[in-house]
Amino acid sequence: MDAARTLGPQDGQYPAALARLADRPQRLRVRGDLGARRRVAIVGTRLADDYGAELARELSAGLARSGVTVVSGGAAGIDGVAHRAALEAGGHTIAVFGTGIDVPYPREHRALFDEIVGAGGALLTELPDGAPPTRWSFPRRNRIVAALTEAVVVVRAGVRSGALITAAFARRMGIAVFAVPGDVRERLSAGPNGLLRTGARIAEGPADVLDALGIGAASASSQLELPGAAAPAGDAGRIFAALRGEPRHADELARDAGLGPGPAMVALLSLELEGLCEQRPGRYFLRRS
Repeated sequence: MDAARTLGPQDGQYPAALARLADRPQRLRVRGDLGARRRVAIVGTRLADDYGAELARELSAGLARSGVTVVSGGAAGIDGVAHRAALEAGGHTIAVFGTGIDVPYPREHRALFDEIVGAGGALLTELPDGAPPTRWSFPRRNRIVAALTEAVVVVRAGVRSGALITAAFARRMGIAVFAVPGDVRERLSAGPNGLLRTGARIAEGPADVLDALGIGAASASSQLELPGAAAPAGDAGRIFAALRGEPRHADELARDAGLGPGPAMVALLSLELEGLCEQRPGRYFLRRS
């Protein structure tokens, strides 16, 4: 088992990005290799639904395959999905604990944490060995999740989710915040939609984040001429091409566009936010004239 070590700000392996914190940790406990790759955080609710899990999986795998380290908090739900997807894609991931390095939390992620280290990733915490989970330790650890990265992506989150704390820390430090749009009637869409209304960037898929960081290009798609506006690109462009003047079910649109249900819904909700389509009850959508 990889032994934990202690790093301080004067050590060569201490993450330079943490210098942006006014209260940067004077002592980190680390297992594994922090690496020198570019980093993006993927965060969200502990109570992830299938839709949110699929989106987190797609985002994390796409970033990992492009050589980006996926950072998250090791928690149940979106965090765990993000870490696992990065590993399955052969990528690098870092989990930031809100406990001591020797106190895996949640306990059911013990094997996941060992796998992260075994695959060349890292676990880190500012707390001393043996520190138990507390109510304050997780919100406080979120500032480290944000500070380590160039961007924070919020996938699914209620209005009280700790993921919004991570996004708030990121904004204070000038770090880009992305959010996955969701149905306004769903509780877990409230957090990301609120971020989008206050200036966060839309994340329809990994290409949006990669493009913003100058790492990759958005996936190519046929472009349609829209009067007075740029045609939507990527997944949104494929979905837009499948829309009609009469309502069509989201699953039917996804099949025509060659997309999975999760990416299709992200694209549809993005088009809805941009005023290019309209949603009807039962997940039916039509092109807005």
